Amino acid sequence: MYIARGFGSATVTMVMKLAYLIDLVSVGRTGKQISGFRYKRYKYGPFDSTIYAYLTGLVEEGILQEESEFCAPAEEYIKYRVNDASPKLKSNKLNAAEVKIADEVLKSMVGYGAKALSAIAYKTKPMIALGATPGGSENLKALLDLKAK
Repeated sequence: MYIARGFGSATVTMVMKLAYLIDLVSVGRTGKQISGFRYKRYKYGPFDSTIYAYLTGLVEEGILQEESEFCAPAEEYIKYRVNDASPKLKSNKLNAAEVKIADEVLKSMVGYGAKALSAIAYKTKPMIALGATPGGSENLKALLDLKAK
């Protein structure tokens, strides 16, 4: 929810990559992730299937709204936006240090789409440590070590 609110709206790919980058920065600064996600190396970069369930639950609760958008050639994709009118909208569960890290990452990535965020994710140390290349299958499904040097 915090990512969708801070980014305006985001696709599932954008949410995945932004969550990963926020956790990566947090691990670098504090030694701990902000989320409890366990990222694996998939074809399009870091991935955790629980993010789908999390987004679905927030939509079902009315906290997030799904919006269909189209891009050439007539491909539909879903973006998630916070429903500010939702009576179930909860306050932020992040502490001040976590908010600072998340905000820094989100502000630095404003205007980036799913492809650009995926490209950035591939340039991170955990992905490099696995020898991962965009669209490749090297170490597919391997758990990413966010403390990789």
